[in-house]
Amino acid sequence: MELKQAMEAATAELDVRPGFVGDVMAGGRRRHTRKLVAITAAVALLAGVTTGVALTRSPEPPEDPRLTATTTGPHAGDSELIATALHLWDEAQKQPWKPYEPVTEVSKRANVFWTGQTPSGPIALVAQEVRVRDSARPATLVGLVADGAVAGREVVQAEARDNETGLYRFGPLGDHYVVLTLGRTVSWSLKPARGPDNRLARVWATAPHDEDGVVFTVAPLADRPVFVRGDSVPQPDDFTRQPILSRYDYRPDRAFVPHPGLGWSGQNCATGTPEERRTPPGTKADDPKRELQKRALLDYLVGWDVTGDWSVCAWLPDGRYALMFEAYGELYGALYQPDGTFSAPVLGGRAVKGEPAVLALPDGQGTIVADFGATIGPQERDHAWLAPAGTKEVTVRQQGVPKVVQLP
Repeated sequence: MELKQAMEAATAELDVRPGFVGDVMAGGRRRHTRKLVAITAAVALLAGVTTGVALTRSPEPPEDPRLTATTTGPHAGDSELIATALHLWDEAQKQPWKPYEPVTEVSKRANVFWTGQTPSGPIALVAQEVRVRDSARPATLVGLVADGAVAGREVVQAEARDNETGLYRFGPLGDHYVVLTLGRTVSWSLKPARGPDNRLARVWATAPHDEDGVVFTVAPLADRPVFVRGDSVPQPDDFTRQPILSRYDYRPDRAFVPHPGLGWSGQNCATGTPEERRTPPGTKADDPKRELQKRALLDYLVGWDVTGDWSVCAWLPDGRYALMFEAYGELYGALYQPDGTFSAPVLGGRAVKGEPAVLALPDGQGTIVADFGATIGPQERDHAWLAPAGTKEVTVRQQGVPKVVQLP
């Protein structure tokens, strides 16, 4: 009767009638069944606590090992370097947290878990436990100290560690990269090449890393370096993988940063909307950039500044719908059927700042001419105009000054 004795001990301070536990063990009388079932559950819970039975809980994610890991890398024994890195790390936290850093509390001690050497000097990777908004679990603040400052950092939440970016850009030209493998394969590629069929191809290779899973490389920005983390190396014509983006690759968090390229913003239409077409099919279709990437016609989009902030739409004579946009200083287009089905890609010429953008459409559908802020064509349409097929030139008036543009 050890279980009975344990239950009696666990319920000694409960206000129940004498012999209650015995009735529970025996099943009790029928008319007490429902009452006893409820009380038995409470008794069993107490008995579980008394006898050391573990209660089932949601599994807690293990602590991030980088918080306590022994420092590795070529400068692991350099106490002065480590102390300097920690000082710079602490100094950076005196500045207000960025909107994308939901930190509410920082632990007392950070940990340098890796050190390295680069052409611009030694570097260190640091981890520190933090508390964040909207989560009861501690998170990890991870970052890189390089060039005498914190070159980048990110908050890695315990329940979303798979979302860690683990890529840092630094150096005098911003062309030094540290990439964490995070237990997977990191592939990298430079200089896409366009073939005679206008399709792009990239040569990929597994990025070399040290025994701690840290990649360091220097890659000129003009070579369009792309890093991908996954279980395999991408195929040469695969432009659909998710590239690893650093904080550099997002729009700067300071005001009044002009957008490169043509510098336009917003969407304008080169035609009116047909009466029977209330909703542009492009709004129901995939991103036109994604459609071109699927067909290896558009490169990986790494960096907030590689695409324009604008687009031009047009309803075409054959009922299709066109979207024109800018990427890597080139003009592109995508055609859709009225139901939103992708129809055809369009590759244009260079996008030259200060000049109208001109995109010739296939199948005799005309030419889109755009110049935001200008009036275009014989009807002096604002911002953009669809020139009918066969049109050889068009007049564009920017601030009242006319300019004749030759069309292909």
